[in-house]
Amino acid sequence: MTMQNLIELRHILHAHPELSGQEALTNRILNEWVKQTQPDQLIEKIGGYGLAAIYKGVKPGKRILIRGDIDALHIPEPNDLPYRSQNQGVSHKCGDDGHATILCGLARWLGEQRPDQGEVVLLFQPAEETGQGAQATLSDPQFEQIKPDVAYGLHNLPGFEKGQIMVREGCFAAACFRLKLVFAGRTAHASQPETGRNPSELLAQLIHHLEKKREQLKAMKPLTTFVITHVILGEETFGVAPGHAEIWLTLRSFNDKNLELMSTEIIEFCRAKAKNHLFDFNFSMHEAFAATNSNPSCVHVIEQAANNLELKLGHLDEPFRWSEDFGRFGSVCPIGFFGLGSGLEQPALHNPEFDFSDDILETGMTMFWEIIRLELEG
Repeated sequence: MTMQNLIELRHILHAHPELSGQEALTNRILNEWVKQTQPDQLIEKIGGYGLAAIYKGVKPGKRILIRGDIDALHIPEPNDLPYRSQNQGVSHKCGDDGHATILCGLARWLGEQRPDQGEVVLLFQPAEETGQGAQATLSDPQFEQIKPDVAYGLHNLPGFEKGQIMVREGCFAAACFRLKLVFAGRTAHASQPETGRNPSELLAQLIHHLEKKREQLKAMKPLTTFVITHVILGEETFGVAPGHAEIWLTLRSFNDKNLELMSTEIIEFCRAKAKNHLFDFNFSMHEAFAATNSNPSCVHVIEQAANNLELKLGHLDEPFRWSEDFGRFGSVCPIGFFGLGSGLEQPALHNPEFDFSDDILETGMTMFWEIIRLELEG
């Protein structure tokens, strides 16, 4: 295997991006690659279109899981690349094509050299971008075959020097979920609005209250906040007085408990207001991400690996506000997560002009290889 082989694989994945839960072709491409490395066990569909390859050492020992994500985003690609996205309106703008390729490189190395003891599981996780893939993987009965003693993951970081390793003990990336608040009254003819129950006044009061609440939360530490992302009132018509309203929120916190308390307070306030105004109320939660909390012992291993490889090591002052679907693995074992710098001038994550930097593939591979060695030999 050469690095050029891996770069070509990354470009193939980039050219064929698939949305969360739809990664059928991605699964086949990765399957074909990983099977060539002759893993001791291969779970071809876990948590949906996930893939898990198991490499067993000669002697028994702990099981370490290395996770990469595989899904893409609903973002059109403007880049004029030889390997540009062939799936209109969908592209790899978070670097999951690169993360998956790093694991494929590890698969080749593990195929050539098994660990002396213990087991290594390479997990290609689906549906990371929607916060659904980790839980689907954990809930899959097949997960018992790969349940780890410790798990590690990474994310490329635009705006940081190429190859720089960034760590943070505790919260690395925020918890987050989407909340839809729904208010139902009764429509009426626009000439006789008094015969219906129009939620427009209630909607205005709630928006005012929520924006005031958001301002108050600015002083809260650790970060706990929300933003109104969408509001619906009635239908697109002039002839009907509305009887339906919705408020969509994205809630975010560096602390899972604070996020839960904030959402409960918002829901109960809206429920009470709806009842006072004689409206039916309902709510639903979507795309929930747990906080990604790195275990101190795992952070120490990451730091030691970076130092052993003589890589530049940095420590984050505060967590990233974006969310990562790796945090849920912390419910079954200690986890460690680190950032891999991908260039000071690289476009930000989810920017239409973003493209994963092939220059950092080998650094990601060597970091995971050294982490595996330290965990299994320690």
